[in-house]
Amino acid sequence: MNVTSFGQELIATVNVNMDQIPLDLRMEVQGMANDVRTYLNNQRYTPGEWDGEKIPIDVTIYLMSRNDNTYTARLAMVSKRLVNNQPNTGGALLRVFDQNWTFDYTLNPTLTYQAMRYDKFSSRLDFYVLMAIGMDMDTYEELGGTSALKAAQGIAQLASSANESAFNTYYQPGEITPMSRITELLDIRYADFRRLIFDYHDAIDIYAKNKEQGRNALAAVISAIAKFKREKISNRSVLLQTFFDAKYPELADVFKGTNIGTLWADLAFLDPSNTQVYEQARNAK
Repeated sequence: MNVTSFGQELIATVNVNMDQIPLDLRMEVQGMANDVRTYLNNQRYTPGEWDGEKIPIDVTIYLMSRNDNTYTARLAMVSKRLVNNQPNTGGALLRVFDQNWTFDYTLNPTLTYQAMRYDKFSSRLDFYVLMAIGMDMDTYEELGGTSALKAAQGIAQLASSANESAFNTYYQPGEITPMSRITELLDIRYADFRRLIFDYHDAIDIYAKNKEQGRNALAAVISAIAKFKREKISNRSVLLQTFFDAKYPELADVFKGTNIGTLWADLAFLDPSNTQVYEQARNAK
């Protein structure tokens, strides 16, 4: 089931996959896609009116099992950043796949945003939506998404206090968890990288109008990110990995068949897991 709607900050498309749930146990979740779409549509996540086009977000909920009213699920969410704030443009900015989600769900639920209490269903959605909004705001103003990211951090702290395992404050360096994502995003040591995310999207906006100028600007940003990693990062970075997991298709497309300075070496250093993709783009005719 796919549902699309228009929210204050979001254009949300929601899909609920029930393949793992027996047919006779699907009645209470038949409306889940519509419930989530309506919730994201009506919830005001930022103060005041949203300035500019809404953020496209695709949400897919994979229901894996049911026991009474308790479900285990996986959550996939992809937000896109528009180019020059124009609808139907742009590439992914945040790509999430959360495999550790358990919640209670009943027919016709009342979903509400609660800043002081963690709800196993709605708060998990709120957490990632606020992260997506904050990261999007960072692309239009340096560190502009801090307030939304701090709201996401507040949810993470409530979840940790409620003993939600996904929000455990103990994790290995480089381990991607909800808590590690938001912790690095708000770590002062990564403020310069967040500023480079702004520069990256400024270059993407330029590229849409002047490809050569945009490529050169983007190559300079990639070089600056490589310098940041060499000089400021001692362990594996969740934030860098998350960023390049979303951006590698865009980068491969923009630089396909070109050779600008140390660009390809910088990308191999920053994002070794996608080296093959970059090599194919580099050698494309």
